[in-house]
Formats: sequence, C-alpha cells, structure tokens
Amino acid sequence: MEDNNQIKFALYLDNWDFERDDKKTLKNDAVEVTTTEYTPDMKDHIFCPECSVNLFRSPEETDYDSNGRKAFFAHSRKYQPYCSLRVKRAKGKRYDSEELAKKAIDDEELIVVKGFMKDKPIPLNNDNPREYQAGPVEDKDGDLADVPIGRHNGESFSLPSRITTVRGLCRNFNKNIYKYFHLPGRKNAIQLKDLLVDVRSVKGVDDEPKLYYAKVSSSWNCGSTPQNIRQTMFDFPRGEYVDFCLKARDGVSVEHGIDDHSNGKIVIMFGIVTESGIGLSIENVGWGEFAVLPAKYVELLY
Repeated sequence: MEDNNQIKFALYLDNWDFERDDKKTLKNDAVEVTTTEYTPDMKDHIFCPECSVNLFRSPEETDYDSNGRKAFFAHSRKYQPYCSLRVKRAKGKRYDSEELAKKAIDDEELIVVKGFMKDKPIPLNNDNPREYQAGPVEDKDGDLADVPIGRHNGESFSLPSRITTVRGLCRNFNKNIYKYFHLPGRKNAIQLKDLLVDVRSVKGVDDEPKLYYAKVSSSWNCGSTPQNIRQTMFDFPRGEYVDFCLKARDGVSVEHGIDDHSNGKIVIMFGIVTESGIGLSIENVGWGEFAVLPAKYVELLY
C-alpha cells in the first residue's frame, strides 16, 4: 500500500470513467478532496491526480484503521499504468517513443521547460503599463528542444518547449505538483514534487540550478529605493552556514508579494546556491525565477 501521505488528495468527478473518458476532463472538472473531506457517496468516483486510476479510501468510514494508521487513499488494482504514487521507483520518467512523449505534452502530463523568464512579461492589458495586471503572460512557446528522455540509451526527442515563470507553476500548484517537468540541463523528466528542494536540507554551495522552497523568517530593503536589494531570510538550521537568503531588487520582490511583512510566506525560487558572507543565498534571479506560493497550497509541501 501507499505511504499514508503519498497521495495528498483525490480527484472526485461523478460519472467519469477511466476507460471511456478523457483525462483532461477529469483534471479540469474534478473537485480535489482530502481524506478528511471524503464522504461515502464518493465511492467509485475518486481518481488518482497523476494516473487517473480509481482510488479508494482505507478505511472508508473512519479516520484510523484498527492498527491506528491514519486513513489514506490507495489505487484500485483493476488498472495498473505506471504511477509514481502507486510504488516507490527511481525518480524520473522516460518514454518509449517521440509520439508518446508528444502525447504526454498534449495531455498536459509533461512540460519541457526551455527556461524561466528573465524579464518582466508584458501585461495582457496595457491601459496602465506600470502595473502588473491580473492576467500576465506566464508562459510562451519556446523552440523545439532536443530532450534526452527516450527509454533507450542516448535517445533524444525533438519536443515543443515552454518558457515559463515560477509564478505560473505556483498559480496551479495543485495541478502541477504531479506533472513531469524537464528542466534545462536535466537528463530526464521529473515530477515537480520531486524537483522541489527544501532549503533546510541544503548543506553548501551548489552550482546546478534547482527549484528550492523556503519559509520566510524576515525581509528588508537594504537601501532606500525600489532599485536596492531586498534581502529575504528563510528558516534555516544553523550549521556550517548560519543562514540562507534570497537577494532580489526590492521593487521586483514587492511586486511578487515579498515585503517587510512577509514572515511565514513560502517562496519557490530557481537558481544556484552561492556563499553570502557566513551564509548561503540565491541571487541575481530573473523576474520569472521566484514566486510566493499561495497559502492554500502550502499543505502540499509541508
């Protein structure tokens, strides 16, 4: 059986069928339910957020089983496609053919990321060009990318890529967390949940760009203008390095929701880890390389 916390939520959609219906319909129209939100009338109508196979709640009507184990969701054995939430396997996914990889992209299960936006995107509404509107461009098409995710040694596929933002990942985090992402420089596609690194686990400098997440402990502007650096400190265990911070321009940070009163917010950022005095930091981040995770999704990480 799955680890108690392996499946964070199930997708509930009445009258949807795994064999008959489109997975996009399930993922767009279903309601997300946790084990505590599950009710018996949902039986036979809850599905896995990754592979879409039917799930069941164990036990169905109580919060704990006879051994004191907390209720959890598990897969039906009727269908057994590959699913990282069913069994613990090596991280990463490879594809038998270019056609299957393209289908995974069409089904919104795989996203090839060419890069994260460095510059502020142009708002969809230009009535006030100084204001970042509610409908920004979070994604744009990249070039076809040669992606080494074939199942056979050294096999690469030419696949459509995307230039995106971390804020775009956070906006639909509940849907993205189980999708596979191929990031620049990676050798395979990995689920977002496995790409995210808790900064509390970082022991030193790392020059390979990664996606990190952290909880803000304090934040301040190091100067007097929005062009100065805002230093945002995170919860971090004191060890060889005493702290961990994000350094970004104050104006950009504030537009992303990070200011003097951001304690407790969760920030996701993409970059390399460098030394900063007696601590560690992520610096020189572009516009699309960091974001605040909406509070409603925090429980998916912690």
